[in-house]
Amino acid sequence: MRPRPVRWSVPRTALLVALVTVVAACGAPDRNSRSAARAFLDRHYVAIDLDAARGLTVSLAASKIADEIELTRGFVIDAGVAKPRINYSLTRSNEAELKARYVYELTIRPPGLEPFAKLVTLSLRSTADGWRVTNYSESDP
Repeated sequence: MRPRPVRWSVPRTALLVALVTVVAACGAPDRNSRSAARAFLDRHYVAIDLDAARGLTVSLAASKIADEIELTRGFVIDAGVAKPRINYSLTRSNEAELKARYVYELTIRPPGLEPFAKLVTLSLRSTADGWRVTNYSESDP
């Protein structure tokens, strides 16, 4: 005797909607301040994708990114460019309802060179478009 296939009681459309909602929530960097901060670090420092990082900024941070884009115009960072390996960890945080501030320690491992550390301070605020980086700065630990 052959087993009968399992019948789902939930319509497939409802399952599809639930799946799309979960995937969208996981991929949206601006759902909360901490995930927006990590998304900015990933785009700006890890992937070195300034255009993508610019989409997560407003105010002074957007101006700084525009300046960096102008300074690096003509340099192509693609798969053939040896990028540094970068890891980061949160060292301090200050979160409020509409603004947040995070300090991350980055460990930067350039190819063929000794690793070094930088502190990156991110200021964020909640906007109509989600959480955005308003300013960022680098310093030595």
